[in-house]
Amino acid sequence: MYQSEFEIIRRYFVDSGLYFTAPGIELGIGDDAALLHIPQGKLLAISMDVLVEAVHFPVAADAGLLANRALAVNLSDLAAMAAEPFCFTLGLVLPSNNEQWLEGFSQGLLPLAKKYNCPLVGGDISRGPLSICIQVQGLCDKDKAVKRSGAVVGDKIYVSGTLGDGAIALASLGLKSHLGVSFAMEDESQSSSFHQYFKNAYYKPEPRIELATECATLLTSNIDISDGLLGDLAHIIDASDVGAQLLVHRIPYSEAALCCMSAENRLMAALHGGDDYELCCTVAPQNCEKFEKKATQLGARVTCIGEIVAGSGIRCLDESGTLVNTEAGSYLHF
Repeated sequence: MYQSEFEIIRRYFVDSGLYFTAPGIELGIGDDAALLHIPQGKLLAISMDVLVEAVHFPVAADAGLLANRALAVNLSDLAAMAAEPFCFTLGLVLPSNNEQWLEGFSQGLLPLAKKYNCPLVGGDISRGPLSICIQVQGLCDKDKAVKRSGAVVGDKIYVSGTLGDGAIALASLGLKSHLGVSFAMEDESQSSSFHQYFKNAYYKPEPRIELATECATLLTSNIDISDGLLGDLAHIIDASDVGAQLLVHRIPYSEAALCCMSAENRLMAALHGGDDYELCCTVAPQNCEKFEKKATQLGARVTCIGEIVAGSGIRCLDESGTLVNTEAGSYLHF
């Protein structure tokens, strides 16, 4: 059945419950632009990601899972700045007017939008190869925004959660990875039992909003791990004009990763794989105990994996203090 652009917007993105009342939303979907009220003393944080079929997600991916991932990875950027979600806009390019796909996609957006009180306030729809563009807006106190540029010598380097699962998920799902043909599951019989875990890791990453916002005053710098630990940590040290010493034996892995991947491939996945959407942050030594205690109270796992040092670049050491060869590359967008 043919549906006009406005019918699609009303049916799948207004009547579906994605546009709802929230503080600061003066006007959302239905006019030429949204009107937003920014509270006094707050900064508006804005981030946007574009996801293209066959580049950023598999062809024929489930619409609901894809929607969840698309919103989650954008919310992860807000977590990197310690910003609370405020609202989002959506640009959608569709090859056809597929009612079932649209229904699944809109329902896939709803749980995260509701969880973080982050309504859809506008967007656009066009025809073409499947592409999704989400822009999120968040709010943070002027004195609590966390940037990449605040790390200083002596700060400890922490990561949240476990690393490598995003890249390993691609192998588990039988999808191509930029890590090369040698990057494969170690034990196929084991990997099948963890298939659902890795599928969730890829399509349902958890934005670390609460951890970042509750611990904002304890962090000196922060970034979310989208392109691999080394590539994203490099952004912190470059912005802060410092170096880093990384203890690779401290990198935390999931049980699934330990069972399904060789030690070499696990390390490659963590350092270069990307798609983890965990936080990599720095904390002053005197605040480490407070940070770890607060994370525990929030139910979040955090692990100290290194230290900020003078100089430049990242030195990776193993448990014996030997320099580790980490040649490879994080995900490149071009």
